[in-house]
Amino acid sequence: MLDTQIMTKTLLWATRPSHQNSAWQQQLASLNVDVLTIPLLAIVPVTAEQDRQAIKKNVLDLDHFEHIIFVSQNAVEHAFKWFEDYWPQLPVGVNFYAVGAKTAAAVRSYDIAVTECGEAMNSEAILALPALRNVSGHKVLICRGKGGRPKLAVALTARGAQVRYCELYERQLPTTAHDQSLAIPLASKHIIPLFSGDTLVNLMRVLPATINRNCIALVLPAERVAKQARQLGFHDIRVATNASEAAMLESIKLALL
Repeated sequence: MLDTQIMTKTLLWATRPSHQNSAWQQQLASLNVDVLTIPLLAIVPVTAEQDRQAIKKNVLDLDHFEHIIFVSQNAVEHAFKWFEDYWPQLPVGVNFYAVGAKTAAAVRSYDIAVTECGEAMNSEAILALPALRNVSGHKVLICRGKGGRPKLAVALTARGAQVRYCELYERQLPTTAHDQSLAIPLASKHIIPLFSGDTLVNLMRVLPATINRNCIALVLPAERVAKQARQLGFHDIRVATNASEAAMLESIKLALL
């Protein structure tokens, strides 16, 4: 563990959810810089009975949908736990889509064919897929966490689709984050990669006032998150090509120069 009384030149934060942070931390360690492990996002399944009943209804109706879209690896993980309870064999005639290569790989791990949206890894890229351009009268299920971006559903609805959300999990601030933030080592520069706007919000909830924002370089996955960061007073912002770990890692390397 780093000594909080010794000033380090650069401190690189590993902020991914705990179940993803260990592998990510190993990649960061390869950069030969001090790494602070402080998960700033927790992914937890919904527990409210109303939310669970809504999921169950969507899952029971699975064979009614022409298109099912997974927005993240977490969406795949939580969705298939439900699918396996009610569909020993998934219905035929359903087209599956994934935002990002890792999300697509998670779907394929269940021996399901899936269309991924390419390098951009966002709603705009999914909407550009030929199979989703002419969807008038089609039923679309979007598997995601609670409170995600509305753009995908709004655009598909405008194209005539009947869209429903299957909201499977919630994003929370980890209970350990506040205590961990009190022990952040001294550093002349903090490089903080954040994979989502939700993680940025959580950073603001725990960021010690003693850390000058001029000493912080944020590495972010998209311009919309960068805009959010600028509004919060950050100036040194690097925007990666997309939200993949490979793209984020390349932007971190540039921030270290």
